[in-house]
Amino acid sequence: MKIGLDLRMLGGGSGIDRYISELSHEILRQDRRNQYVLFFKEADKSADYGQYGHQIVITGIPHYSYAEQFHLPQILRAEKLDLVHFPHFNVPILYRKSFVVTIHDLTHTLIPGKKKSRWFKRLAYNLVMFNALRSSKKIITVSQSTKNQVAKFFRIPETKIEVVYEAANPSYKMLDKQAAFEYVSKKFGISKPYILYVGVWRRYKNLPNLALAFDKLKERGLDFQLVLAGEPDLYYPEIKDHVSRITYHESLIMPGRVSDEDLLYLYNAADLFVLPSISEGFGLTVLEAAACGTPIACSDISTLREVMEQGAEYFDPNNADNMADVIRDILSDGKKREELANLALSRIRHFSWKKAAEDTIKIYENVI
Repeated sequence: MKIGLDLRMLGGGSGIDRYISELSHEILRQDRRNQYVLFFKEADKSADYGQYGHQIVITGIPHYSYAEQFHLPQILRAEKLDLVHFPHFNVPILYRKSFVVTIHDLTHTLIPGKKKSRWFKRLAYNLVMFNALRSSKKIITVSQSTKNQVAKFFRIPETKIEVVYEAANPSYKMLDKQAAFEYVSKKFGISKPYILYVGVWRRYKNLPNLALAFDKLKERGLDFQLVLAGEPDLYYPEIKDHVSRITYHESLIMPGRVSDEDLLYLYNAADLFVLPSISEGFGLTVLEAAACGTPIACSDISTLREVMEQGAEYFDPNNADNMADVIRDILSDGKKREELANLALSRIRHFSWKKAAEDTIKIYENVI
């Protein structure tokens, strides 16, 4: 079979970028039966893929663009592909040949943000998403929770949707905690034990409520810092404003977007990792933190329950008091932190990119 992989979103540093990178490399390492054509936006993003010996096509076409809708289909058709895997919902409406699509979440559908606030952007999003779901041969979701949402909201038969879980990169592992703290202290000016958040600064990530809960913790005498790793989103300046206005704002550390190496040390040195989202498609950062031996507290939502099971403590993301109570209970009990970290470490053994690639290749072959 001749299979196209749309890799144009590589390099963005998002969760989708990690998914595309990890899954595509593992597929190409494993699959010796099928021929692949790899589509990139720019040549420099293809450097790591020459080792596999498959055809590389540089499109020059960015995602979410007019060229994606009107010119990319011509490029794809010219390669006479048996199947294309689009790793995100942005499938060209004019591409009518066989494809599978990965849907990571329905955040834009269920919690519309400012990027989709104008009517024509909402219309374009809905048309592209609807086409991707209806025209695909198979839909891949990264959790059962997302599968249920897709089936219910868009009335898609569950038999058309396959769940393929993500995993943490093997580079996320346990380090010496004291050495890790010395590293982040020097690099980021962290001077006290800290709570860590990693991710984008958008509405559904619920950072203002986390900051409010942190204020409550400080009022109760908890001598910690809060480290918010991730770049503030220009579309949501009010989030940084809300976070920065808390009473104990001097205890906030906001390093912006950090490298994978720095992130490894930040996870390892943290006393607690917190994910306060009101919606997630998978929640990859909880697995990364778990792999580093860091205890986890996160929102009591179906996706995170599905991924972590007993490997985390859960709070109501809409209740800052409850969030603060759960965090305080963990941080004030060293034995509980150790038990929680061990449960999280046990949980990550259920996820691997090797299995994700095996399952994905099987979907390709079943479709054809």
